[in-house]
Amino acid sequence: MATLTLTKLWLNRMDGGAAVSAQSSGRARAHDMFGEVRTYAGGRQRSRTVAGERGQFTFRLEDVTLTTIDLLRTWIGRDVQVRDHRGQRFFGVFFGVNIIERKDPTLYVAEFILRTVTVVEGA
Repeated sequence: MATLTLTKLWLNRMDGGAAVSAQSSGRARAHDMFGEVRTYAGGRQRSRTVAGERGQFTFRLEDVTLTTIDLLRTWIGRDVQVRDHRGQRFFGVFFGVNIIERKDPTLYVAEFILRTVTVVEGA
């Protein structure tokens, strides 16, 4: 029986399908809900929330070239699909790229925070 081992992270633009892939060292994730606490008459405090959970995932692309980083920078603010080493798929947008230099002067680590968006597949 064949076994498939996924070691890379794939990132695709939703509007054209352009792709980037690289080794990945895992990810962090967080889930929250938008809300605030308001103060009312008599000092009473009440929670106000908006329906829906927000997801945020931090991805790292290991040993990428400056060309790849420049391409990722052009994708800032665009809808993308990310598929990780577990085969999981995420839809979202990122608003910045953190760049970490390696000892090798031609390689970098690119890190971005993907904020999930709602997607209706097949529409």
